[in-house]
Amino acid sequence: MKWLYAQELWRYLDRNKKRTFIAIAGIALGVLSLVLMSGISGAMREKTLHELGKFGSRIIVVAPGEVVSLGHKTAQIGMVRTLKNSDAIAIAQKIDGIESVSMLRSDMLLVSTKKRAEPSNVMGVEPTFVSLMDLKVAHGRGLLDEDCAKMRKVAVIGSKVAADFFPDSSAVGKIMTIANIPFRIVGVLAVKGSVGMEDYDHTILVPIKLMQKLLSPSDWLDGIFILSKDSTMNKKVIAQTSALLGLRHGKKDFTVMGYEAASGTSAQMEHLFSVLSVIVAAIAYSVGALGIVAIMALSMYERLIEIAIKRVAGATRRDIFFQFFFESTILSLSGAIFGGGVALLFLVVVEIFARWPFYIPFEMLLFSISLSVFIGILASLYPARRAVALEPVKILKMYEES
Repeated sequence: MKWLYAQELWRYLDRNKKRTFIAIAGIALGVLSLVLMSGISGAMREKTLHELGKFGSRIIVVAPGEVVSLGHKTAQIGMVRTLKNSDAIAIAQKIDGIESVSMLRSDMLLVSTKKRAEPSNVMGVEPTFVSLMDLKVAHGRGLLDEDCAKMRKVAVIGSKVAADFFPDSSAVGKIMTIANIPFRIVGVLAVKGSVGMEDYDHTILVPIKLMQKLLSPSDWLDGIFILSKDSTMNKKVIAQTSALLGLRHGKKDFTVMGYEAASGTSAQMEHLFSVLSVIVAAIAYSVGALGIVAIMALSMYERLIEIAIKRVAGATRRDIFFQFFFESTILSLSGAIFGGGVALLFLVVVEIFARWPFYIPFEMLLFSISLSVFIGILASLYPARRAVALEPVKILKMYEES
């Protein structure tokens, strides 16, 4: 019987192409918005995780003063000095659920060689900072624990710094003067690019103890980086760290947040895409459901004689009910497949042009198709029950009177 339902539906829809388009357009748009927006936000999320490195989701940043979010960027209110080495040591000793703690002291200092001199961003860090930020050493080596312990005048430079100061030869082993103090370059970082507001390709890394003693004398810190044992523990670690520093400082003159938020990545933009997709999908699905109800109701009234003849010929109420049930479900499923196909096509094009990681939201695709079928089933109930309620005799009398 089902193939007869399909034939009848095809003939009816072929005669009413505009109605058919309107009926499935809403469902298709709902699926399109859900799958496309979910795919874009997922691809953005994959790109963000790639930028943050393998530990990005587990890193927590403690910054001095107040850090506010402006759109998808972050900004620090004022240049303040509220964090000290002792704060980092206390965090490492008293907070549960952390794997390591790394201190940061940053400053713009004059950097020079025989051929070039310009201010550059110099970061005093611990050896763990390189692995924590997922920075790769392309040539030479990174900073060692011995470098910090013995305060060796060594530096690891970013790829752009190496290209600017040593364009014609390898930088490893060469001497670079930082704030009038000579440093031997022991390594060059691989190309990393910018992560939020920080460009590691234009950065120079030196041992933090040397930084605090010679280059920027003080025990103030520009940041404390915490690596939690698991990303699920981040909220607990953030709460405990905030409480500890609040007791130590007597006031909240610091900010504790996840690295994704601190680096000014696209988390808020991803959330906005998700909210917009739900709103658009809800409107589209509502229109689609009403469209299917309307076309099925019109179909019922236009096929009253057909329904009466079927009933007289032996069709049961169940047969009539399932005919409309089948037709409505097919309409919604067609809209879902069409919308999902177009969404995947658009998504691939966007990911290629934006150079995002390839990401297909399979779960959202299956969910949107299932939701479409469910909506089609609901939309079939009213016209199907109306068709079943009509007796053949009443239908014939209606036409005789007309």
